[in-house]
Amino acid sequence: MSGKESSEGKGGKPRLGRDDVAIITNYNLADKLAESERRYQELLDDLPDVVVRLSSGGAIIYVNDAWRNRFGLDPVQSVGRDFASYLQPEDHEKFARLIDPEVEKDDVDRILRINDEKGGTHLVEARLRRIDGEEIVGILEDVTVRQQLETERVRAQRLESIGRLAGGLAHDFNNLLSVVLGNLELAQCRLDPDSEGSRELEYASRACIKATEIAKQMLIFSKGGDPNRRPESMDAIVREAFDLYLRGSRVTGEVEVEEGIGLVHVDASQMHQVLNNLILNAIDAMPHGGRLWGRVTKAVTGEGDPGVMVSIRDEGEGIPAEQVEQIFEPYFTTKETGNGLGLTSSYGIVTRHGGDLEVRSEVGVGTEFRITLATVEGEIRNEDQDQSGGKDRERARVLVMDDDEMVRGVLVAMLESLGHEVAESAHGEECVNAFSMAMASETPFDLVILDLTIVGGRDGLWTIERLRELHPDVKALVATGYNNAPVVADPEAHGFMGTVSKPTTLEDLETRVVEALSGPR
Repeated sequence: MSGKESSEGKGGKPRLGRDDVAIITNYNLADKLAESERRYQELLDDLPDVVVRLSSGGAIIYVNDAWRNRFGLDPVQSVGRDFASYLQPEDHEKFARLIDPEVEKDDVDRILRINDEKGGTHLVEARLRRIDGEEIVGILEDVTVRQQLETERVRAQRLESIGRLAGGLAHDFNNLLSVVLGNLELAQCRLDPDSEGSRELEYASRACIKATEIAKQMLIFSKGGDPNRRPESMDAIVREAFDLYLRGSRVTGEVEVEEGIGLVHVDASQMHQVLNNLILNAIDAMPHGGRLWGRVTKAVTGEGDPGVMVSIRDEGEGIPAEQVEQIFEPYFTTKETGNGLGLTSSYGIVTRHGGDLEVRSEVGVGTEFRITLATVEGEIRNEDQDQSGGKDRERARVLVMDDDEMVRGVLVAMLESLGHEVAESAHGEECVNAFSMAMASETPFDLVILDLTIVGGRDGLWTIERLRELHPDVKALVATGYNNAPVVADPEAHGFMGTVSKPTTLEDLETRVVEALSGPR
């Protein structure tokens, strides 16, 4: 039989030898393997997270398309480059520990900072595993947004807990300052205004008033009620702040306002405090003088609503990148004389107004703070200023309620120095009884001043309700050191005609009393 015949099967068809079968089998396997690899490749490219293969030394062997989608980096051009070259220098050592087979990975922080094509920074959680002691495979999950949300959550919790503490401390602090400032002013009234002793007491009084600003800052970010909001023009507030707070400094200011800016619903005094903090920080950042720019422009809030953005930009020394995330933290300061509450209280004020406060800074270039607030429809309320200082002083019967004996005593003494007849009570039940007895004896009180917070007894809100049951037209003032309490924002809604701040000066106390006595119930 010939070789040709032996290679033919039935019907004259060629018969395949063993080598031919092996070749065809290999081709089929290769085709299936290629198809499998294509499917595997497509699967990897569809993943939202970055998949990496690295050499044992950390060089890139493969990255999927998420490398481009997330960071704008070319997967092909990245092959062969050291993975660490895409990280911020401070994370190189951390990455080296992550790929070191001798290091226990449970003790290593897996969050790395990758620089994208445009110079931005992304936080990724690197889950890496070494295969057979050679190549390293893993997944990089972009956790930038998650970390930002977590940072905000932790910051909010920290501010809330510290706010509770600050509120209590500020309340006690204001009570003590009430006693000190009240007695200083009473003592000063007994001295010749031109005497040396009077001047010394004046200096001490000014120091007490400055100390109250610290308490106010502590209260601003503590829980205690909404700001006293009204439709206001932010460009007017910014211009006033620049004119007031730059006066006497080496810094020149310039305010630019876009046309057609809407009104915002804010507490003007609290917004002034925010701008005061930002402007004074800018002045401190430019000790040898410089320029400060204020811009008020249209904006869109994070919720997509029409808004106003206020930008305060200086050309100072700037803030190091590692400190930017800390500047809103309570008691964090880079100043030798700072208390670290200014920016914290500013953050609290803006947040309580439903706005955003952001910072951008570059060392050697300057710092810019941006406040974004939603706009509202409405008109600016121009209230007539009551010139009560020119009115004749009216002698009145006043009932004072305060649980702190020293605070109560100094308030009584201050009212008596203003010519009023004063009775006192320590808590709500005692105050209601005294008021009821005075009505029964036909010697009613013309005015009551009620402490908002009473420890271990009925407070001012409970008391005013009982007094109005006895006499619906009772005239009352609420005394409190919680300057951002709801009753301060709208005293009339709670049955009061106005407020007395703790601590208070004789002049302010007289103004409040005269306004209450002369105003209709």
